[in-house]
Formats: sequence, structure tokens, C-alpha cells
Amino acid sequence: MTVLLTISETIDGAAVSDTLEGGGSGVDLGVVTNNSYAPRISKAANTGRLDLFIRHDGAAKIADLGFFMQEFGVGTGFTYGGADTAADDFTNMKSLGNASGDSKNNANGLSGGLWIDMNANVAELNQFDFVTNGFDSVGGSKGGDDTVRKFGDSVVDGTDINNVFPMSDKAAVIASDQGNGGSAGNGFIPNAPVEGEIGPSGDIALGDNGHVKLRVYLPTALNKGGLHQFEWVSVYSFSA
Repeated sequence: MTVLLTISETIDGAAVSDTLEGGGSGVDLGVVTNNSYAPRISKAANTGRLDLFIRHDGAAKIADLGFFMQEFGVGTGFTYGGADTAADDFTNMKSLGNASGDSKNNANGLSGGLWIDMNANVAELNQFDFVTNGFDSVGGSKGGDDTVRKFGDSVVDGTDINNVFPMSDKAAVIASDQGNGGSAGNGFIPNAPVEGEIGPSGDIALGDNGHVKLRVYLPTALNKGGLHQFEWVSVYSFSA
């Protein structure tokens, strides 16, 4: 029996369904301008992000959950509708991540590419704080909780199935309060979360959702505009 994921923008919510250029549905990260990021509310306050919640329909836990980015259309079969080519968009996104600075709100105009924060309940002021909580495959940990990653960092990080970002245990949440902290909007912290694992519906030990946050950044110097498309992929193992 196949175990399927549902990805939504709220805990236990409806599956993402933004209409994509070229056809198909997924997630629209919005418009990002140079020296900024998207989704953005206030750059100065470091607010704005895309919340994604991952759950599954299995009767037992899923394990080895991780994330990577790949060329648009490779996994979905969707027709590319961007401004260039799917291959060039993927190359550009990887290059942006590899060359990116570390500023969480792009204060210096050097941050670029797709970033993920896997701490479900981090304070907004501290979200995407790579300087404190970042990790890359060459430089290693910044000394914090290793929940912030850049797709394309160190050339290969998060760019194929052999270089996935494992879901942090800090991303595991559940809709019911277990007394461990968290919130209704972000999800409550389960009793015994494990890296890369999400339990079945109602699992108070592992949690039954993973909550991650995405942003796309553009540096000041980038002079290539237009619509970019890429695939953000979740991989996992399960027992039927």
C-alpha cells in the first residue's frame, strides 16, 4: 500500500493548489525584488515566509523525510511556463544559493536563492537566522540547532536526492497542545519528536505534521528577472 503526503499551508489544511504558469498546481512564492526576499511582510522586522505543513495518510510513521530542489517538470511532468528555460532556472537557483550571503532578512543585499527554516516555532525575529542556526555540508554547523539551510549551498546541498536536507525534529508538530510549547498557528510540540519522522494522524509522540518555512532571496547585484520555476521535492520511506 502506497503512503501519500499532503502538503498544505496550515496544519491539517487543504492541499496547496496555486495555479502555475504553463499548467499544473503547486505553490507561488510571490514576487521578490532585488535586495529583498519573498514572501515578505516587513524586511526590517524579518517577517514574511511561506509555511508548509506535511502530513501523510499511512497507519504507521514515515521516516527519512527530507527535502531537495530540482529542475521544473522532472518529477511532475508539468509544462514549463517561466521566462527562460527550466534548466536555466534550476542552474540559476543553485548558483544563487551557492553564492548567497548569510543575512536572514537580506540586510546587506547579498542573500540569494531558496532557503528553508525547519524550526516550526522559532520567533519571527530569529527565523532564517543562518548565522546562528545554519548548516552546510562544507562548513558544518554554525553552532545552533542546524535548522536553516540554503538550497545550492556548497554547490550541491539540497539539489538532488543524494543531498537532501533531513527534516529537523524541531519541525515536528501536532494540532493538540501536549504541554511542550508551540502554538495553534505553528503547531504544538509533540512529546518525542525524531528527525525525519512523522507519525500517523493523532500521534502525540512523533507529531503528525512537519512544519517548514520557505523564502526565496534575491541579491542586489542580480540582473536576471522574470518568472522562475523549480520543483521542491519531499522524499521519505514507509512501511505498508
